[in-house]
Amino acid sequence: MADELWLFIVAGGAALLGLALAFGLIMENRARALKAMAGAFVVAICAGAFGVFVSSQTNTAPQRSSGPDGSQYDLPARPSDQNAIPGQQNNTP
Repeated sequence: MADELWLFIVAGGAALLGLALAFGLIMENRARALKAMAGAFVVAICAGAFGVFVSSQTNTAPQRSSGPDGSQYDLPARPSDQNAIPGQQNNTP
């Protein structure tokens, strides 16, 4: 739900900017402004639909980040050896 909320907050800001630009265009040339606004609405609808589609997909990265207590070492992958040289076998017992 929070992802969609941020999407509509950002889209609302872009819509306000678009309305200000549309008002300026209408004051200059009404016929040209209508064509530009129609194109802008098509782009905005496509962008909104794409944003909702992306936010509805499953997450691919882990949602838990490492903390100051070193919790990254609790994740499934083992940390690398700090003194290991690439290309050599590690002969530690």
